[in-house]
Amino acid sequence: MAKIIIVESNSDIQKKINKALAKEVNKSLAFTARLLKSRIDPIIKTALASSPEITSLRGGILKAEFGLTNDPTSTIINAIVASLTVDYIKVDEKFNGGLQIVMQPDTFSNLFSLGVAEQPLDDYGSLPWLRWLLTLGDAIIITDFGVEFGNLPGSRTGLAVMRRKNAPYKVNSAFSGTPDNNFITRAVQRVRSQIETAIQGVMKNGR
Repeated sequence: MAKIIIVESNSDIQKKINKALAKEVNKSLAFTARLLKSRIDPIIKTALASSPEITSLRGGILKAEFGLTNDPTSTIINAIVASLTVDYIKVDEKFNGGLQIVMQPDTFSNLFSLGVAEQPLDDYGSLPWLRWLLTLGDAIIITDFGVEFGNLPGSRTGLAVMRRKNAPYKVNSAFSGTPDNNFITRAVQRVRSQIETAIQGVMKNGR
């Protein structure tokens, strides 16, 4: 009768098995990360496009308050979605690792560097309206001027103009944001369940 002699310890065998399994898991995670990004991107894009703030920037109160002469929304939405990354952290032999989803630098550098993030003013440089909207909350920004709505003389857009009698000015509280609570975070929160469903679907079914 032939004998099989195993010279390796159980722990050595287990390590080799775990290493082989980890290699296969990492191959799967790389594919899953790419697939998951393709599922989450349109969810985020739709949530942002339909948000009250983006709608108002297109043709509502915020467009009037900031005196926007062009629609900046598609550029901003695309920049936010482009910041979304789904990376995989390589699984080791102890099966530590997994997927990591990150979106939007907390410095907002990808947004504040956009040309549309500021509104040029005829004689006063430019107005950093996106920084105001995302970071200053309900703080008073301009003490001696405020917004008067209407098609008034001196208005760039025909929607509003700055007047001393309407001072002071702060971003409309219905839309204002801080670094931790702004239209981006609120849009993502509204579709959190959709994102979770997408993650579960990809992880369970691979699609």
